[in-house]
Amino acid sequence: MRYLPVNYDTKNKNVLILGGGLLALSKIKELLNTEFKIYVIADSFVDEIKKLAQTNSDRLFTKEEKLTENFIFFAYDYLLIATNNFELNAAFEKRAQKSKILYERCDITSESTMLLNKVIEKDGLTVGISSSKLNPTITGILYEDISAMLEKYSSEKIKILNKIRTELIRKNSPNTDEIIRELYDKEKLTLDTYLKNLNYKPEQVSENTENKEETANEITDENIEDIEIKEVEKTEVTEVLDTDKSETE
Repeated sequence: MRYLPVNYDTKNKNVLILGGGLLALSKIKELLNTEFKIYVIADSFVDEIKKLAQTNSDRLFTKEEKLTENFIFFAYDYLLIATNNFELNAAFEKRAQKSKILYERCDITSESTMLLNKVIEKDGLTVGISSSKLNPTITGILYEDISAMLEKYSSEKIKILNKIRTELIRKNSPNTDEIIRELYDKEKLTLDTYLKNLNYKPEQVSENTENKEETANEITDENIEDIEIKEVEKTEVTEVLDTDKSETE
């Protein structure tokens, strides 16, 4: 695998796109989902790029200029070469290589130093898909299938599991990943209680209630693997289920 999928921080970054046709348009649509400031230079622009520039005037800037092999670009964090002229793209690629700038040539993969993936993002989960331009149709089909699959996941459940994992790591607990995998199949109510116990502090328990003290012992590194649901959790779950049953009847 030559190109490693990574997360790239686009905050306070500038990207230059050379070209104003359909190749450039597809990249602009992806980049508008980032925090890049986008600068596009071309001989002319398709109408949709003009419309996007109007509706995103704070981040998308276009300039009509005749592009030649002698065009000089500098001070950009990322370059996308997307003109409809193969020879011109080749000349820009050589200049990018000499300038040591991160670039992608959009007509062919060539020696591009960074590839822009098609990205799906939902509730903090990010999935990047790339076919290295060999078959964008297949990439589109996979994008649709994965988007549909992500809709089946509970964002609330994932958020709770993220909090639990953070707390387990903070407590330096062993086998954190195995614990999260086991908890994944639990109901949201059980996860809420588990998280509550992880955040338990002894001073929160009344000194006069010995039973509560016994059932709400602080979770430690030694016993955390063996804990699934304490007796107090079982009581809370039972009460909720009984309440739901009474309301249904």
